[in-house]
Amino acid sequence: MFTITPAAAEMMNEMINSSEKENFKITVCSSGVGCGGPSLKVEMRAPMENDLVETVKGITFHIRENIHKNLEGSEIDAEDSFWGKRLHIKTSYGCM
Repeated sequence: MFTITPAAAEMMNEMINSSEKENFKITVCSSGVGCGGPSLKVEMRAPMENDLVETVKGITFHIRENIHKNLEGSEIDAEDSFWGKRLHIKTSYGCM
């Protein structure tokens, strides 16, 4: 199980409402490999047949099957960065 902060939920709802592609869904996938495991990201993508689907705080997530186990104990948060506001997944295995 993973959690999402209120700020992240708000940002994802904005992503859903402003998406121009009706078939794109909130998706958790890998963006490469970091120390300890895959680096995870949240973005709007077309769902795949083998995605696992979970709903947290009213938001439906399509989670790539091969990274589902890496979400255990994670928190999705919205944070300000050099490039603006973005979603960040804090994993239990991430480097400090």
